[in-house]
Amino acid sequence: MVRKYIKKVGTRKYKDYTTDTLNTALNRIVSGEISIKVAQQTYKIPMGTLSNKLNKKHGEKIGHPTVLTGAEELEIVKYMHTVSEWGFPFDYTDLRICVRTMLNKQGRKVEIFQNNLPSTDWARSFLQRHTAALVNRKCQNIKSVRSSVSAVEVTKYFDNMADTLKNPDGTLIPPSHIFNYDETNLSDDPGSRKCIFKRGVKYPERVMDSTKSSTSIMFCGAASGAMLPAYVVFKAEHVWSTWMEGGPKNVRYNRSKSGWFDMNCFADWFETVFVTCAKKLDGRKVIIGDNLSSHFSATVLKLASENDIQFVCLPPNSTHLLQPLDVAFYGPLKRMWRKVLDEWKVKSSKNIKTVTG
Repeated sequence: MVRKYIKKVGTRKYKDYTTDTLNTALNRIVSGEISIKVAQQTYKIPMGTLSNKLNKKHGEKIGHPTVLTGAEELEIVKYMHTVSEWGFPFDYTDLRICVRTMLNKQGRKVEIFQNNLPSTDWARSFLQRHTAALVNRKCQNIKSVRSSVSAVEVTKYFDNMADTLKNPDGTLIPPSHIFNYDETNLSDDPGSRKCIFKRGVKYPERVMDSTKSSTSIMFCGAASGAMLPAYVVFKAEHVWSTWMEGGPKNVRYNRSKSGWFDMNCFADWFETVFVTCAKKLDGRKVIIGDNLSSHFSATVLKLASENDIQFVCLPPNSTHLLQPLDVAFYGPLKRMWRKVLDEWKVKSSKNIKTVTG
């Protein structure tokens, strides 16, 4: 199948007008306002086309007729909607196999399909015909426990949230007193990127040193838009002063054996970063985050009670839907991090071009 048609020099022009222009010309001809010849000169539409449209000739759709009927294609679209809602969306291969199965079941033999299996180009054309209902996008994989989060749980969470965001006297807690925290990690791998290679190269590769190590960071922000200082946790036995040189202002640093936030790291962040900020605010403070058991030590609960801080935990396995930082903040952050990391690795004059090096 031709993927990109290149018009030959000298071939006749084809449809250098829009449907609206054609309809306008036809309406003026039918009303007797202008003749076919004048319409041809005015709207640059061939006289044969105008004559055929007026006499209702060649009214079918231009191009090769589709293999499947319109009703059959709509049925497939409906089926694809259903399976994607179940969490098992189709790719091009699944679509092609679905069509082959349908044709075989009907006992139909389509000559342009090899063994009744449509080509990938046919699948692309199918999506182009149904752009209003279907789109081909990259998706992320989630575990089955995450996919089981129900609308009832989400609704209940927001109903409880509405009550929590009120002071004892019924007034609303201001946005500056509502916080959301979440931890993430920045890896040493800048990821893959598109590059230009000689056509036909079997293994397109780029030399780029990287490791599997990563650094954990805790971010916390208020609903008003204000951000608290970040809190960095290294995977190490000790924190060296050189690791903190040139860092953002007021950032705190710690370490853990695993490189992740453990109970001690979270308690230190809560006391030195969050409570320090919360003490400057009058009234109740609400902090929203994951319901990890490592977050709620006796020290954290005591500090929360003493400073009028109330925790709101997200429903289990729902962070991909309800965690504000995870949904809207970390995506742009990690894209920029990979860009900065890539530039550093390319321009670095050091022999070791890894973050841990």
